[in-house]
Amino acid sequence: LLRRDGEQIAIDHSAAPIRDRNGQITGVVLVFRDVSRERQYQARLSYQASHDTLTDLINRREFENRLRRALASAADFERQHAVMYLDLDQFKVVNDTCGHAAGDELMKQMSSVLQRRLREGDTLARLGGDEFGVLLENCSGEHAARIAEQLRQTVADFPFSWQGRSFSLSVSIGVVNVSGDLFNLAEILSAADAACYIAKEKGREIGRAHV
Repeated sequence: LLRRDGEQIAIDHSAAPIRDRNGQITGVVLVFRDVSRERQYQARLSYQASHDTLTDLINRREFENRLRRALASAADFERQHAVMYLDLDQFKVVNDTCGHAAGDELMKQMSSVLQRRLREGDTLARLGGDEFGVLLENCSGEHAARIAEQLRQTVADFPFSWQGRSFSLSVSIGVVNVSGDLFNLAEILSAADAACYIAKEKGREIGRAHV
């Protein structure tokens, strides 16, 4: 319903006929119930179920849901996508030397920094701990490689300090280029994880895989 002041109110409604002695309808009873609070509560629960509470990024479950939809579009419409798996290398050092509060602050700051380097419409997710996922829809392999390098350099240039202590950061990135229809969600995530592991073994670089 639309109030006089222009605010919209979510309602549940019901209607029942009023009949005379002969069964003829002579009117109707309308009942409206304001369910705005219930709708807001449901929306809040839905948001919390799909987002990381610390960084406000989407979580692993929602990331996988979006990746499934992207894979379907790649198969149906022959689109190219890219998936990145990012592993922040110094997170454990910060946690162990300065405590979990410092680690939490690092994750929040890093989430904001990475988000600013992505295109509008790209998806950045916190997959857990010090791991991030990125979904680049409608993105060629060459463009994905450039974005990955930008993210790697952004992390390397990021000055994180905590109570007078400074930390040099780095990130290992696995990149998977997705095209065609001979793949599934598990294969994509496994390939991205393997590419990230290769990058870490080479010394905080960028690993690439194709499926």
